[in-house]
Amino acid sequence: MKLKAKVTIRQYLKILFSLTYSKPIMIFLVCFALLLALWIALYHLHILNLPEPVIYQYITLLLIAVIQPTVIFTTIIRNYYSSNHLRETLDMDLAQDEIKIKGESFYMEILWSKIYKIVEKKNWFLIYQNNLSAILIPKKNLSPEQIKHIQEILGSVKTIK
Repeated sequence: MKLKAKVTIRQYLKILFSLTYSKPIMIFLVCFALLLALWIALYHLHILNLPEPVIYQYITLLLIAVIQPTVIFTTIIRNYYSSNHLRETLDMDLAQDEIKIKGESFYMEILWSKIYKIVEKKNWFLIYQNNLSAILIPKKNLSPEQIKHIQEILGSVKTIK
């Protein structure tokens, strides 16, 4: 099956933020930050008789709610613009035994048996080459028939993991 895929910076930000903030440690940190914000708000509104937050609670809240997302955002932006592969329109050929990807500056063939894992999200197919690097196929421009055909191909793949 042949298809074209192009990932925009907006799509890339969306998928990487969703992948990052779906990890258990990140969920824990966000919940912790929400509890800190609730504690600080309830104290200042004099709703509950809570102990006064000290500077450490404000610093922790700032680190989790502002600094961390900013660092993640700038890292994603830097990664996207430093990689020609991410910004190119990719011609993909999904066969039964391999995936062929041709960009403007590269050509790659990968046997399905060498794929680390395959994940299907609501709007994406993620074909991981290792635990950090994935081939991104947005579903946005695919027809329902193409999505079903890709699901059949990817469903028959035996991955390393």
